[in-house]
Amino acid sequence: MLISIFKENLFFNSLLLLPYAIIIRLYSLIHPLKLTPVEEGGTLYKLLLKILPENPLIYSIFSIIIVFIEAILINRLVIKNRFTRDMSLLPGMFFILLSSLSPEMLKFSPFITGLFFIILSFNELFKTYKKYYSERMLYNVGLYMSIAVLFYFNFVILFIILILGFLSIRTLKIRELFQLLSGVLTVIYFYAFTMFFYDKNIILPKIKIYTISRYFTHDIASIIIYSIFIFLFFYSTFTYRKFIIKKSIQSQKKINILFWLLLFTIIISIFFKPGFLLNYMVVIAFPLSVFVSMIYQRIKNNLIAEIVNFVIIFTILVYHFQFYR
Repeated sequence: MLISIFKENLFFNSLLLLPYAIIIRLYSLIHPLKLTPVEEGGTLYKLLLKILPENPLIYSIFSIIIVFIEAILINRLVIKNRFTRDMSLLPGMFFILLSSLSPEMLKFSPFITGLFFIILSFNELFKTYKKYYSERMLYNVGLYMSIAVLFYFNFVILFIILILGFLSIRTLKIRELFQLLSGVLTVIYFYAFTMFFYDKNIILPKIKIYTISRYFTHDIASIIIYSIFIFLFFYSTFTYRKFIIKKSIQSQKKINILFWLLLFTIIISIFFKPGFLLNYMVVIAFPLSVFVSMIYQRIKNNLIAEIVNFVIIFTILVYHFQFYR
């Protein structure tokens, strides 16, 4: 029944993503989880923690609201850019699902808050396709990604994908490149001004690379979750041609950018502290959810699709409440 509901692009159905997120993330409401350590977050993350009440339940509620809004934004991005023939809400549904596999992913963190601005940045980038007057959109691309960096500094690496995406959908013009960079400079200026006003030193966090051996763990559940993401990535890679077949050139280029983002977010996981890798998986869930929804739409038997979805939800909830420590 859920798949049937979210296959219809209706306003009321979009609102149903909120109770869906509440059900999937119910564990965090009944057993509120501790925050990701403050030192792991950027300036805006620390500021947000000072604004919000120091209550784990409030953090859990806030996380659910953010995930719900991000699911809406992902659906809007997919529908506006016609990534699929069927204008469904499945990408947002799968984003909520993939970003909630482990209780560790339910935590209020700089990853989940910074992701909001990453989605906005790519949404603005896609809008610039064949737009002659795109100054405001290009400015927003740099602005939103820079704000995401202030939530978690290692997000700065994603500027590589933005530049590649920019070169993919637009002819290189130095003027337009500076328009994108002007959004970045705006954030840098206000950040520097704020630090100067409060008489604080500007300290740039260091980007660390961790050895692969540090990612091996005896936690079977974590290994299974990593394996699920890796399996879905490779399956998406092998079926990639089916995603772009019979699509317009515009849609093909944008799907390419989203696939680069998926590949890059997986590769740069080496830049994240192993203890917070599960928290970071919510970022990978953004592009991956789009491709998973495309795969799922190819299931012609609705009953099988509904049963598989129910089993996945049931398994997640059982793991959250029975096996998580």
